[in-house]
Amino acid sequence: MILVVDDDHAITQILHDLLKQDGYDVRSAANGEAAYALIRQVPCEGILLDMMMPGINGAGFLMLLASEAVSVPVVVMTGNPDYSEDEVREFPNVVGFLKKPFYPEEAVSLVRRFMAPPKA
Repeated sequence: MILVVDDDHAITQILHDLLKQDGYDVRSAANGEAAYALIRQVPCEGILLDMMMPGINGAGFLMLLASEAVSVPVVVMTGNPDYSEDEVREFPNVVGFLKKPFYPEEAVSLVRRFMAPPKA
């Protein structure tokens, strides 16, 4: 399962549809709390994670993963200039970085590169 975590429904829907066309099982969550609950229930092969969300934001979610030694590849998506690529790569799970706005195909390309291929 690939998890798309973003409070922007349009982004989650576009990424969901593109990844589904690629053969991935895709789920989405609008914040860190919902994402964390989901990965505790369903095995997760990768996460596309927005940094700016209500409740537990992207940084908080990454800290939660690290504190519980959850190992899953994460591609960070952000339009906030406060988050640099070097800064987010300090989190152990971060394998990729997308600066918003981005072409959705860029995210799909990073999923293909860093995450398990879809199950047949």
